[in-house]
Amino acid sequence: MILVDKDIKKRADAIFADGCYDESNVTAISYDLHIQGIIDNGELTESYVLRPNEVVFVKTMEKIHMPNDLMGRIGEKNSRMRQGLCVAGPHYYPGHTTYMYLRIQNITASTIKIKKHDKIAQIFFEELSGEPEKNYEQQVNASFNDEEQYRGLSKYKDEYEERMDKLKDTNRDLDERINHLYANILTIMGIFVSVFSLITVNFTSISKNHLSKEYIVPMNLSLGIVLALFMGLILLFVNKEVNKKLFVTYVAMMIVLTIILFIVF
Repeated sequence: MILVDKDIKKRADAIFADGCYDESNVTAISYDLHIQGIIDNGELTESYVLRPNEVVFVKTMEKIHMPNDLMGRIGEKNSRMRQGLCVAGPHYYPGHTTYMYLRIQNITASTIKIKKHDKIAQIFFEELSGEPEKNYEQQVNASFNDEEQYRGLSKYKDEYEERMDKLKDTNRDLDERINHLYANILTIMGIFVSVFSLITVNFTSISKNHLSKEYIVPMNLSLGIVLALFMGLILLFVNKEVNKKLFVTYVAMMIVLTIILFIVF
């Protein structure tokens, strides 16, 4: 059940901190909330010009202490919605004592100025079926209770950073897998090109020019060295981390092929 105006007035002393309640802000089924300041780089400022699609947090002038049989629900004001502001806020549990920090987004293509004392949102009070076994201030993870100053991510910062680190590691692993995949594709293509080139050169040389074996062997060795060098460069440049044993084997193979070529010539 949502409290109506007369019920809000009766329970105002239990809901609002001293000096935060003004009866003129009571509407038929809610209470209007006002800006105390806008969070700008962690500091509270009295006015701010929201650029298109920009998001900021604002601190309300009202401070609440939710009774154990009530829950607070933030709602948008029709006037602000039509202006182009999207206002969002959490549900305030029984036992939650805090100033309210609301997320404001400009969803228009123009700038919108917001300032201290502006009416920004409303809060509805819903009566619960009974009192919970543990209210908000009794919860272990009540990160945003008694929030006098804006805490940002508060206790969730470490969890957020841990998730971001995992995401970065996943992206890094994906990049490495993609690089290895490209290397494998290029290597396979190089093998096909090498085999095709060797067959073509040999077939052309033997069928048309009737070249002797003394010429064909050095020619194949020369071509093999060039192709091996080409494939090795692919391996070195595409793979960021090349196995040392593989690299040494590749260099040794190139030296052996070069020596054989000089011996044959």
